[in-house]
Amino acid sequence: MKTAVMLALLCSGLYLPAHAQDRLQGQALEKAVQDRKFVFYARTALPLQGRMINLTDLSYTLKVMPDSLYASLPYFGEAYVAPANPAEGGIHIRSGKYRYQLNRKKSGWHLTLFPTGSGDVYRMDLDISTEGYASLYIIPNQREAISYSGIISK
Repeated sequence: MKTAVMLALLCSGLYLPAHAQDRLQGQALEKAVQDRKFVFYARTALPLQGRMINLTDLSYTLKVMPDSLYASLPYFGEAYVAPANPAEGGIHIRSGKYRYQLNRKKSGWHLTLFPTGSGDVYRMDLDISTEGYASLYIIPNQREAISYSGIISK
């Protein structure tokens, strides 16, 4: 019985390992955003043309660090240019440099990230609520835009 419940939770995307359950809130969240030391865990993807897709793979993340930016996210949508290697799908960023614009809002923060040397991705907008929930909107150069929702953690 316990195995069936665990399997159902895994399939629904509601079960998260301990590190992904630790949603930052309050002062810890504010410090992480100010210091540029946090991880966005994507739980759903919403392509421009289509319906919401639940993500059960917990490795879909955007990692923001003071000196680098890493992203590994799935992509669902239309590409304007065929990729050189179709097996390398998704959005993958490894950027040692990026521009970071932070604006405080009444209900949280709005971050605009401009990765350099990331290939296809031009701009990323991340809205973070004070409760640690977030939505990420990515504007690629060679594909349709896509958005994700998830949580902010350490």
